[in-house]
Amino acid sequence: MKAHPRNTHGLWGQTAVTAPATAPLTHDFETEIAIIGAGFTGLRAALELRAQDRDVAILDAGEIGHGCSGRNGGQVNPGWKMDLHEIAEHYGHEHAHSALELAKTAVPALSTLINSEGLKCEFIENGYVQGATGPRGLASINQRASQWVEQGIDAEILSAKAGQDLLGTDAYDGVMLHAQGGNLHPLSYARELGRVVLERGGAIFTGSQAKEIRQTAQGFTITTQDGHLRARKIILATNGYTDRLWDGLAQAVVPVASSLSATAPLTQPVADAILPGRHSVSETRRIQVYYRMTRDRRFVIGGRGATFGAAEEGSTREVREIAERYFPALAGVEWTHDWAGTVAMTWDHAPKLMRLADGVYAGMGFNGRGVAMATAMGGQLARAVMQQPTDLPLKPLYKTPFHGLRTLGIFGTLVKGRILDRMDRLDHRSRP
Repeated sequence: MKAHPRNTHGLWGQTAVTAPATAPLTHDFETEIAIIGAGFTGLRAALELRAQDRDVAILDAGEIGHGCSGRNGGQVNPGWKMDLHEIAEHYGHEHAHSALELAKTAVPALSTLINSEGLKCEFIENGYVQGATGPRGLASINQRASQWVEQGIDAEILSAKAGQDLLGTDAYDGVMLHAQGGNLHPLSYARELGRVVLERGGAIFTGSQAKEIRQTAQGFTITTQDGHLRARKIILATNGYTDRLWDGLAQAVVPVASSLSATAPLTQPVADAILPGRHSVSETRRIQVYYRMTRDRRFVIGGRGATFGAAEEGSTREVREIAERYFPALAGVEWTHDWAGTVAMTWDHAPKLMRLADGVYAGMGFNGRGVAMATAMGGQLARAVMQQPTDLPLKPLYKTPFHGLRTLGIFGTLVKGRILDRMDRLDHRSRP
């Protein structure tokens, strides 16, 4: 198999729309609200704040979409890691309704944003598919679909044969086809959000790592390597790339690497046989892969990345082998791009909307459902910083239990999950 280059944003870095012009912060700058992180969350928050005529400036250590916003698989999936009944139970009587509404409307709201702003990000809205293997997987998609139908949103269970016709693979015993969802070019989406923020009068400083936050009589001073940003309020939107800038915040989430690989453009006959409807697909497997087809007929697949070391050091060998097992027509194709990002998991699978201090807010923990959820969280943070009601309860700093043992916990989860998934796969193979 031919070797292929690895770079920060992989295929997306090569094919994204041109980034809007930005520069590092090299002087003192004053704003009403400072946002740290130019990903989906921070950019959406800035856009909402500008709509309410608030002065806003964004800092990012890299470029727009530098973190997982520009490195994910581009799947627009409905809901959260938690099922709808779990969301209602988690938030209780006081917040269940508003939390469910946020989960139910995240994808439609994303669609409205993209279409109303004319964002050039290859967005296709064709539903979401989840493949199930074995009795556990089938029970999971049946339960999930019934809960969405209860809420008035279409979700259909397809047989193994119907799933094969839809996806071009016999890997599943059944699939859920959800009315909401689709896919997009994630780095283009981030850059287009950044473009609109700048056009609306917001400021974005890239290549400007926030090194210190100091409280002052007027608010806060954020120090970068070459300048100072003074603000009355702060939003921290760093998710899986959260560092020690705010004491204890990195312990709110568990960063987990996800590695992706993409093929060269496939021939038309091969592409027609693989994901003919260009659906985004994930699985009920404990250690799952997720995949899709791009507009230029490239197959993109991702899965669990490096457990130890930097996310960029993870291998994509396993996900490519799975791709060729699911779709034999991919055997021998050229894989042209490898890349990786860091997603933020939470102990209870619930996102975290936090008030860290007077005037300081954070939102993170999207558990691998980040495109629509991160965008929605940006709106929640904009409300919070303006002291408006939010759909999620605003909580103090959350710390993951046993956070210091997170790497061992991830490793143990991987080992156990792979064993149980193999058992499910063997059960699938034994079926007539």
